[in-house]
Amino acid sequence: MFKAKVRGIYSTALTRLLLDNGFKIVQPSAAIKERFNLPSMPEDNYQIDLEINDRFDKQGVNVIGNPASVEKFASILFSTFDDVIIRRRISTLASPITEGHSDANLAAVISETLKEAETSDPQRKTHIDVEFPFCSKRKLDEIRSITVPTICGHHYYKACGGRIAYMLEMAEKLLERGGSLRDVEALFKETIQREYPHEGSRIDMEHVKIDGRVFHLGEARIIAFNEQEQRIKLLRVFSAAGIYDGLKVRKEPGDYAITNMKIGEWSFKTSYFSKNGVYKGTYVNINTPLEIYPNRIRYVDLEVDICMWPDGKIQQIDLEKFNLKMQEGYVSERLREIVSKKIKESLDSLSLSLEKEALYAND
Repeated sequence: MFKAKVRGIYSTALTRLLLDNGFKIVQPSAAIKERFNLPSMPEDNYQIDLEINDRFDKQGVNVIGNPASVEKFASILFSTFDDVIIRRRISTLASPITEGHSDANLAAVISETLKEAETSDPQRKTHIDVEFPFCSKRKLDEIRSITVPTICGHHYYKACGGRIAYMLEMAEKLLERGGSLRDVEALFKETIQREYPHEGSRIDMEHVKIDGRVFHLGEARIIAFNEQEQRIKLLRVFSAAGIYDGLKVRKEPGDYAITNMKIGEWSFKTSYFSKNGVYKGTYVNINTPLEIYPNRIRYVDLEVDICMWPDGKIQQIDLEKFNLKMQEGYVSERLREIVSKKIKESLDSLSLSLEKEALYAND
């Protein structure tokens, strides 16, 4: 039985998940010990196989442990969550991966290295960086709610930090005292509403790659926001020349982009126009469901994109990049199935006439 130590904003949900999958929880916090009725045991009798802590950005967890326990945990995550991302790092104590391996066989190399580390030295450690996008956070909410009263969106609100996370704690204390979930959630959402952007606000777009790199696509202005439907329209104006990625069309100073998105959706569309309103093309990004934070919109880019040009030509691009990430162990087969479905939905929804009419009239 593997022994795990868990800390951070995901600790209750992950403790439940680990216990249900045969792990033993050691060195629990006072809250975890009480919630799960864990016995008090001499801490120094236990060697920790797996240790889980929050990432600095609260968007997931850092995990370190012996290779067997880490791989079992990774397998549990892939079988439980639709959109979880796992980034593996081999400890420097393990045998190094030598140069000359192609990307295609990197997953096999990692697997062999883990096996070697496990059999040659039980003290060697493996690290994984786990990202919990929108769907994973929601599933974690469900798991947490089995043990303790939980507001829908708990882990997302915790990741927001600041006043929102503080107000969440206050709201859930009301639940623990017997407050109505419906009433407390309504009061909580009303209280935090002012923390979020609105029509006219400027907001960043945080574009996270599967491998963990983060790109900021520039400040955008919200020109329409249907808060009830969670639909947002963004405007970005470009000052520098270049090339639009995917479309391979020239970007010129004064060009602008209109982005239409819905929070919680697996894709969004951006249409590009010249400063005179001439349509240049549309780019559909396939991603983990969109999340909106007080100062940014965040998602993990799933590499696959769809392009449409002014002549009506439509092309899906970069699916092979996603498939390679799956082979390397970053994403699961279940996510690949979702991506395939979302590609078809996006292809079916594209309309050249509608995209051409998306131009922005600056009154």
